[in-house]
Amino acid sequence: MSSTKKPVLIIGDACVDLLVQVPERSGNHQHQTPPELHGGGTGANTAVALARLGTSTAFIGTIGDDGYGRFTREALESEGVDTSHVITSDAFTSLVLALIDPHGERTLFGWPRRGAAHTQLLPEHIEPQIIQQMAWVHTTGMCMVQSPVREAALRGMELAREAKVPVSFDLNIRLGFDQDGKLPETFLNTLRRAISLSDYVFGSGEEEFVHLTPEDSFEAAAQTLAENQRTVIVRLGSEGAMAVAPEQENITVPAFPVEMVDTLGAGDAFNAGFITAYLEGQPLAEAVRWGNAVAALQISQPGARSSPHRKEVEAMMKIGN
Repeated sequence: MSSTKKPVLIIGDACVDLLVQVPERSGNHQHQTPPELHGGGTGANTAVALARLGTSTAFIGTIGDDGYGRFTREALESEGVDTSHVITSDAFTSLVLALIDPHGERTLFGWPRRGAAHTQLLPEHIEPQIIQQMAWVHTTGMCMVQSPVREAALRGMELAREAKVPVSFDLNIRLGFDQDGKLPETFLNTLRRAISLSDYVFGSGEEEFVHLTPEDSFEAAAQTLAENQRTVIVRLGSEGAMAVAPEQENITVPAFPVEMVDTLGAGDAFNAGFITAYLEGQPLAEAVRWGNAVAALQISQPGARSSPHRKEVEAMMKIGN
């Protein structure tokens, strides 16, 4: 059963992840864990996580006319995600090599770096009638790095605002940094435009928000970005999450304690939990708690597509933080 009559539309990236567990010592070991191939992409991961929670979900993005592209489409469809708006491109479907260290932390390498299939979505692919049929539109900073997907995602956000459809945006800025570890001004301006079109902004505290404003703390940066116009959700890892919303006291909700396997897809899972709860009419604090619960269950399993089903989340919510 879908939790909403209208779908949530994800405008975003879809790729494949090659997951490699890195041993504590280098060299050839007799008992190495074999690599695993999973569906990936921040947008596609969020779509799958939403569908597993019972939320009707559609995905619009571009995949390659190759084996990885077919794998990507089939993986989405097997989860019940509507792929009727997915476009096939001549470009290669992106492969992300995810190296997971013994502590569960990740190091990511993507190929190709430029011009991969997920960057080929065109503005004309985002039609007004598609947006108007949706309950919510979500996109990600992964769409803001390259053209033409940047312009396509921004068009989708603009059309949603015109249609009074709620818009959420996950900063996800890890590919936007230059060689000096800074965000180029042109990219910053793109992010500011996306934020201005958003009702809800998600991101990681020290890793993302502190790079977007002159403030030297994520709390102050989140307050500035909210500007009393939108809700800003700061994911804090093991500390939980903080919400800054118009005309409300700031809310901090603790994380659920779990044993971490890896952190792949944790933010995407959080987003899905929050969106699902909010669309079902839950208050802000409870929606953040849903996000925390879905993320906790996600990181207790390997891979970016290990998000839980609804019954698992409801069971964790009963246990409490």
